[in-house]
Amino acid sequence: MNIAISIYKIIRAFNRKVRDDFITAFSAQAAFFVMISFFPFIMLLLTLLQYLPITESVLMSTLTQIFPNSVTSLIISIISEIYDKASGTIISITAISALWSASRGILAIIKGLNSVYAIRETRSYLKLRLISVIYTFIFAVMMMVTLVILVFGNRLYIWIESKIPILRDLALVIISIRTIAGLFILTLFFLLIYTVIPNRSTKVYKELPGAVLSAAGWMGFSYLYSFYIDNMSNYSRMYGSLTAIVLFMLWFYFCMHILFIGGEINVVLSSGDLIYYLKYIFKHRKEYKNNKISSAQRIQATENTANSNNKKNGI
Repeated sequence: MNIAISIYKIIRAFNRKVRDDFITAFSAQAAFFVMISFFPFIMLLLTLLQYLPITESVLMSTLTQIFPNSVTSLIISIISEIYDKASGTIISITAISALWSASRGILAIIKGLNSVYAIRETRSYLKLRLISVIYTFIFAVMMMVTLVILVFGNRLYIWIESKIPILRDLALVIISIRTIAGLFILTLFFLLIYTVIPNRSTKVYKELPGAVLSAAGWMGFSYLYSFYIDNMSNYSRMYGSLTAIVLFMLWFYFCMHILFIGGEINVVLSSGDLIYYLKYIFKHRKEYKNNKISSAQRIQATENTANSNNKKNGI
């Protein structure tokens, strides 16, 4: 009973910190700006994908496997328009403008993480925008690499086997563990976010637990959310033509929430509060176990004494 109460106190204290740091509000803010930045980001991502041996039809068939059907229809319409109107000059201009516009999403994440880590922002606006642009580009590259590994893994292996035979064995290993590779890439990205984006210096290993949990949570939630939307949701009846946008907003909101929760986990672990509570739990568990053993021994001793007295009395 004491263990259950202790665990409840840990969860309640963690929930109080999440509430005090306004994680819900920052998740909504970041989701909103990421949503607004999403279309420029897609344009930037497509600009980079143009340099890979990926056709429009292959990309569209891939998106149908990754996103729910109602969301995919919106993305496919954007992809079709961009591919139809793409040209060298337009792509270059689009890449620059998209990179600058999409960085607003990262800027919102910076503000949220500063709140999580209880840090006051002292960097200039220009420096913040520069950091946001750099990380938006890194995120675009990581998204592209993840997309290639998870979805186009077999095609990539065939291409490497024909073009770069010396890397064939390495490529085969990567393709065989593509899900783990995707998790590793996401973990690396979250690790960079937690380490560099907040306005403070820290050790990389201190941010690793939250990065791993956020990456796993993001992948797991995306899969479950996609499964739910495709099989059990009736959002199309409620929102009509706005269904895709609403679903995207909800997905981004929960993903941002997971990102900030990862930061909160890092804060708790680095402060030592969780270690203290765990020691407290195990201490009480050991005491409870010892008391239980002592009680059993006392009962056994009492029974032995009673039996001995009965024998003496001839009972």
